[in-house]
Amino acid sequence: MKFLKYGFILIGTLFLVLIAIGIFKRDFDSKASVTIEAPVQQVFSVYNNPLLLNHWLAEFHSLENVSGSLNEVGSEWTMNYKSAEGSLIKMQHTLTTYVANQTIGYDYANEWLNGQTVITFEAVDDNTTSMTMVQQYSGNGIIQNAILFLIQGSIEDVSQSNLESLKKLIESTNPDKLNGEIDY
Repeated sequence: MKFLKYGFILIGTLFLVLIAIGIFKRDFDSKASVTIEAPVQQVFSVYNNPLLLNHWLAEFHSLENVSGSLNEVGSEWTMNYKSAEGSLIKMQHTLTTYVANQTIGYDYANEWLNGQTVITFEAVDDNTTSMTMVQQYSGNGIIQNAILFLIQGSIEDVSQSNLESLKKLIESTNPDKLNGEIDY
């Protein structure tokens, strides 16, 4: 009986700690970067090509235009991701910054969270590009913030993995073959 009592106390304490985290920890940051052996124009073009997202973006399913056009600041898009269980997760994106070969920024939101992402592209030399992705996000409630606190390391790992996949895609293909199927 004592074991059961202490078990409930432990679970209750953990629950209260998570609630406290959800109340006080509301803003999260994530940063990922990669250096790619390709000119900045090529890296920017591949990153910005909606037809290639499924080749490097984890769990990507589809992209839907809501308003505006590609690369138009203020344009809105719905990114659809497929969860591990197979259901679609929708994320609304609004383009906030677009400077060709330099910066892309967007706000994103769904019923669970909202945030901003800024990606910068910097030429190291004529054939090397440094790419950095900075994300700031928060949950839409106490429970969401507590869960984000617990999984923030995984979010950073996925962002870094996506950039590594983009690097592999760019470095293992020829630019003139990027519109077709790519084998790696």
